[in-house]
Amino acid sequence: WFKLNKDTVGLYHVKYSASAAASLAKAIAAGELSTNDRIGVISDAASLAVSGHSNTSDFLTLLQACASETEFAVWQEIATRFTQLQSAWALESDEVKEKIKALRRDLFSSILVRIGWDTTAAAGSDEDDSHASRLRALAVRMAGKAGHEEIAAESHRRLKEYLAGNKRVLSGDLLPSVFSVVVSTGAREDYEAVKAYYLDTNNPVDQRLSALAALGHGKDTDLLRETLAFALTDDVRNQDIHIVVSAIGSNSFAGDLAWKWFQDNYDLLLARYLAATNYIGELMELSTSHFVGSERAAEIEEYFATKDTARYSRSIEQTVERIRTNTAWFETDRENVREWFANN
Repeated sequence: WFKLNKDTVGLYHVKYSASAAASLAKAIAAGELSTNDRIGVISDAASLAVSGHSNTSDFLTLLQACASETEFAVWQEIATRFTQLQSAWALESDEVKEKIKALRRDLFSSILVRIGWDTTAAAGSDEDDSHASRLRALAVRMAGKAGHEEIAAESHRRLKEYLAGNKRVLSGDLLPSVFSVVVSTGAREDYEAVKAYYLDTNNPVDQRLSALAALGHGKDTDLLRETLAFALTDDVRNQDIHIVVSAIGSNSFAGDLAWKWFQDNYDLLLARYLAATNYIGELMELSTSHFVGSERAAEIEEYFATKDTARYSRSIEQTVERIRTNTAWFETDRENVREWFANN
């Protein structure tokens, strides 16, 4: 195998042939690349696939080789790129989307198999605190929300204990992930429990905001509508509304609920953020973050055609460009991805 741009210090992407990418995948699995090089290879493969310069199958082959990865920074890159792939493949058949989710479950659940749910550091030691704690939280969120049944069940069990007073079962890093998994896999009573945690002003602000974000991760459209309505009440600060919109806008089960909410409340939002209208652009971007399809891009352009968007025109341009880029990526590599899953 060979790796160009050693330690990924150069600001450029490297395109490898399919055979070279397969060789790099073996090197990654064998632990023969540095951390920076592993991040660089994953980043290059994903970026070149999005732009149409490389096949997404090469990216998937590299991902599959990362099951034994130990570094948080590498897993964070994988999570970001995996989420991007799932967003672009939103229009794919349920069968293929389930295969993508299964790969996500297998990869990220492997982390918990190695490091478990609980800290292994000795009392008074910081050895496990930062790296393993963040890695554990990422694994729970990515595998749990992808439908890993054991991780979801353990998340429910631990949150019930935590809310009953046993704070030792969940670290501060792990709590946001568990909130998200519980709401995404649970029922109304679970949603209400997380909402009550957010409303309790005795809880730390960062944890309350994590609970607020988790409310947008469910699958029940009625609850998602309630959450969007809740975002405009006095219980949610003006500067925190984007947290709700971001969660629901990126939720594949929400459809276009966030976008419709944005349109229905446009005048209200404009009046509320008159002194910071760039925030309107941010809300628009977040409400459409999982959109795919040229008709969606055209719909956004048409909606804003008669509005004064001088303060957030760049947000509109970026959103439309993102949608069209993801659409082109999906249309170009749809069969390539199907073939990869058929053979792996």
